Amino acid sequence: GTVIVDLSTTSVAEARAVAASLADKGLVFADAPVARTRQAAIDGTLSIMVGADAALFARIAPLLGYMGSDVTLCGEVGCGQVVKLVNNTLLFEQVAAIAEMMVMAERAGVAPETLIQAVGLGSGNSFALQTHAKKAMAPRDFPAKAFPMAYALKDIGYTIELAEQMGVEPRLPRLVSEYYQAAIDAGIGDKYFPAIIEVVDRK
Repeated sequence: GTVIVDLSTTSVAEARAVAASLADKGLVFADAPVARTRQAAIDGTLSIMVGADAALFARIAPLLGYMGSDVTLCGEVGCGQVVKLVNNTLLFEQVAAIAEMMVMAERAGVAPETLIQAVGLGSGNSFALQTHAKKAMAPRDFPAKAFPMAYALKDIGYTIELAEQMGVEPRLPRLVSEYYQAAIDAGIGDKYFPAIIEVVDRK
């Protein structure tokens, strides 16, 4: 039968509701949100997180392999969204933490480039530090049409919703959402989300 694969990021509940609705019509559904950078999309090296049964995954994985170098079966329908939301929320939290630490360190006399180099040699190293901090936050270079604050806030909202449904208190997601909302309120909501450092630096 016809298979529909959704590569967008949605709430888990929405993905599962769509799957149920399509099943009533004889259609098969998988959620397969993607991660990594714009360049990864161009190069076909995305990470794709799939929610589907094993048989369906075996059918669609070769096709997804043209877009992604890492295609992971995360569980049943909706589980691709679970993993994507965890991935994104961890990234947004890390970027917010780096923004605070970078502004603090710079005001205390440590240049951002030096901070990234030194922390990168220790246990504080991360993908966010080496990518978002190094390429965007330190030079304050926030390219147009990159992932904006509003998208970050949307994904964090989905994570908060899921955490509450699962009986987990989402304290950190709620806290970090305040930063991204503050960026939108400050009129920089259309900027690439690491520009959250500008919110921190205004205080």
